[in-house]
Parts: sequence; C-alpha cells; structure tokens
Amino acid sequence: MGAALAREKIVAASAMQNIFIADEKKYVKVLGENNHPVPIEVTPFAIPLVRARIQKIGGSPFLRETKGKLGPIISDNGNVIMDATFGNITDPQVLEHQLKMIPGVVETGLFIALTDIVYLGTDTKVEKFEHKRK
Repeated sequence: MGAALAREKIVAASAMQNIFIADEKKYVKVLGENNHPVPIEVTPFAIPLVRARIQKIGGSPFLRETKGKLGPIISDNGNVIMDATFGNITDPQVLEHQLKMIPGVVETGLFIALTDIVYLGTDTKVEKFEHKRK
C-alpha cells in the first residue's frame, strides 16, 4: 500500500527477476478478498472522471488520505492515490486493462506477470511460491 505505483512497476518490469517478501496478512486466495482495495495512481486533474469511470465498471473508489495531514496521499510522481474496491477479482488482467483505459489513470497496483518468487512468512515458517515470468 505504498504510493510509488508507476515507479515500482517500471523497476519490476526492468528487473531480470522479481522476488517479493510478505507476511501472511497479505495472503489471499482471490484478489479483492475481504474488500481489499486496488491502489490506482491518478493524475489530479482527472480525479472526477476516474472516480466516475471506476464506478461505472463496478468499483467503489476513494482517495487515500494520510493521518495527521490534510488532503490525499501524493505519489512520487506528484499524482494522487485512489483506492477502489471491486469485491473478489476473478480476472485481474481484464480489470487492469479496464483501469488503464481510463484517461488519467497512470498505473495500478495489480502486478500481473511481474513476479517470479514470493516468500510468505508466517509465525512458524516461510513458504516459497515460484512462477517464472515468460
């Protein structure tokens, strides 16, 4: 839930191998489970349009705001971070395409086909998941 979506994806796409490390709180069987939002980097000028288009495709968007500071979180690129819930996401590639087709969307937090290895830590062990990119 950081605020560097475009930069993180550029780095991930440039890397020969991506290894992600997370704790068990990040593990889900289906993306969007428990109404976990998809982060979306949005050009500030396009906030009203992006909000309306996300609602049109079935999402519930809201600007991410910080505690102790007025206003939305700003990305490393000067854009805002909008989170949107979609319920269970059965086809992340379709959702990624729909979101990227909205004018003003810079990037999404859906890292499709960019992961090679994931280490998932629990209280008792570390699990390793591998899926080599093509």
